[in-house]
Amino acid sequence: MAKAKQLTVWTESTPAQLGRIARALGDARVNITAFTCGSQPGDCPLRLQVNQHAKAKKVLQDLGLRITEEEVLRVSVADKPGTLAEIGARLGQAAINIEYGYGAVAEKSRRADLVFGVSDLDGAQRALKGLK
Repeated sequence: MAKAKQLTVWTESTPAQLGRIARALGDARVNITAFTCGSQPGDCPLRLQVNQHAKAKKVLQDLGLRITEEEVLRVSVADKPGTLAEIGARLGQAAINIEYGYGAVAEKSRRADLVFGVSDLDGAQRALKGLK
């Protein structure tokens, strides 16, 4: 488990926004390694992890987008029932709030990559130490 940098792009929830942003990053040869987005009134957060943070930031700024940067917790864990429950319980026992999370498992993979925005990043790392 490790701290990871994340870019949050604040953009309107309109058709083709994700495609426009992803295309600009792809054209710059920046790989998106994780993302989550949603829809809400006003500006919506598109959270991205990329393989070239500084380059991605410049590309997004050149599109005229508002960007914030955060550190998040990225965890690779066994893909088995109960793992997310254990994470939630450990963080809860440490009084650490999960502000948001996202993740995925590749088909036929035995590992899941999970990303958490938490109230205490260092505390979360300590709480999840030894998790497999």
